[in-house]
Amino acid sequence: MTKGWKSESVRHGLARKGVKTGKKSAPKKFSIAGAKEVTSYISDEGFEFIHEPIEGTITAERTKDGYVVKYLTRDLDAQSPEELGDENLLLVHYHTNFDVRRDEIITEDDARALYQGEKIPQEKKYWIFPVEAYIHGGVSLTLDTFKGRLPQGHYEFDVSHSGLVLVSKEEFKSEKKAEKVAEGLVEDWNTYHSGDVYGIVKETYDKNKNQIDHDATWGYYGQKDAMLELKNL
Repeated sequence: MTKGWKSESVRHGLARKGVKTGKKSAPKKFSIAGAKEVTSYISDEGFEFIHEPIEGTITAERTKDGYVVKYLTRDLDAQSPEELGDENLLLVHYHTNFDVRRDEIITEDDARALYQGEKIPQEKKYWIFPVEAYIHGGVSLTLDTFKGRLPQGHYEFDVSHSGLVLVSKEEFKSEKKAEKVAEGLVEDWNTYHSGDVYGIVKETYDKNKNQIDHDATWGYYGQKDAMLELKNL
């Protein structure tokens, strides 16, 4: 049974993106007869990729020296929104299966007091929005409510009411604007939890399709946004 501090909360949805470089995904292995096992991906066109491409995202351009190939791959070591360390926009949550703390800004006791209707010092600096978390084989968050949206019994047993989003009043002057930003952060967390985070890869080959260079950037939240970045690369 998932325990929390409150039975209801408020609101939902948007998105953001973080970028980082230098990581590699964990490619599968294949064997070539008479050779030892190697790690790579071979396309139907004969390109040997370092990362596993997402189907339908590969583009290959012929150049005077060979080929440039671009594609998306899943970021298997994605940076969570929490790792961005933003003090003006943050989420905290207190549950065994989803524990995110920023004790230098707000403690669990502070959050508990707020849920119980008490005033806390953080309200002077932040707009604060309660968060519901549906924790059942994964984590899904909302600023609205999961009530009436889940199978029978799931709301009572699998929804946690022990999280908050804090948005800086100095940076975001109105509660309406702060709420929109809070929705964006919640959507980022949902994107992260669903594994919908990508790397953009660019690989250069000679005329014989031997790879001579490769570059990758990571942490693109949402395949739609990642595809737009890939096209603009």
